[in-house]
Amino acid sequence: MYPNRAGAWSHFYIPEIHDVYPGMERELDAMLAVMPQAARQVAALLVVPDWQGRAPIAADDGFLARIKGLPGEKVLHGWTHSLGPDLLNWLLYGHDNRSEFARLSRPQAADRIARGLEAFAAMGERPRWFCAPRWQQSGPARDALEDAGIEACMLGDRLELFSGLSVPMPALNFDEGDRRMRNRVMHLLRRGRIERLLTAGEPFRVSLHPADVHDPVAWRQVKGLFARLEAGGWTPVSPDMAVERWSALRVPAMTAA
Repeated sequence: MYPNRAGAWSHFYIPEIHDVYPGMERELDAMLAVMPQAARQVAALLVVPDWQGRAPIAADDGFLARIKGLPGEKVLHGWTHSLGPDLLNWLLYGHDNRSEFARLSRPQAADRIARGLEAFAAMGERPRWFCAPRWQQSGPARDALEDAGIEACMLGDRLELFSGLSVPMPALNFDEGDRRMRNRVMHLLRRGRIERLLTAGEPFRVSLHPADVHDPVAWRQVKGLFARLEAGGWTPVSPDMAVERWSALRVPAMTAA
C-alpha cells in the first residue's frame, strides 16, 4: 500500500449491485433504496446477460430500458453465472457451481464473453469492465477478456486494468449461499470484518446481491453499514473514480523514487 497522502486514499467506497437480470427488479429497487443518495448515482451494476440460461436481458425491452436509464457503470458479469450442477457446491452453498469463469479455457471464455457483448449491444452498451462470478477467473479467461477489448476487471481483493495497473480494493460480500449453518457463521465473521474495514479507513467495495434482501441478518448488516458510512463521511465513488485516485497517488510516489 502506498502512503495515505492527506487522506487521498481513505474513506471512500464503491457500491456494487451484483446479479442484475430480468426478474430481480424488486431486489434491485431494495438495493438502490438502502444506499445513500450519492451512492445510487455511482453504483456499479453487474449485469448477467442470461442468468442461469433462462433470463436473457436481450429479450426484455422493459428491463433493458430500466438498466440503461440508471446511472453508474454497467459491468459484464459473466454470461449465465453458472457452470451447472455440482455436488460440492450443493453441499457448501445449496446451489449450482456459480464460479462460471474459474476454469474455462480461452476458447470457452471467448465464446461466453462474445455472447455477453452481444447482449450488451441490445442495451446500447459496450462494457469496459468485467467481473467474473464469485470473482474467480482463470488465466485463459483473462486473456480472452483482453482479446475482446475489455479494459479492466474486478477481482476479490482488487481492481485490475489490463494496461497493467492494479488497485487494492477488497470486496465486502454479504451473500454466502443458501445453507443456514454456513450463513450463521458468516454473519458473525462479517461483523468483525466490517469493524476492521471501517477502523482501517481504507477504500473497499460494498458488494450487494439479490439474496441479501431476503436474509434478515445480512440485510440488517447492510443497512447498518451504509448508515455508518454516511455518518462517518465516507464518499461513494465509481470504479473509474477509484482508479483515478489511486493513479494520482502513484505518480508523485514514482517521481520521488
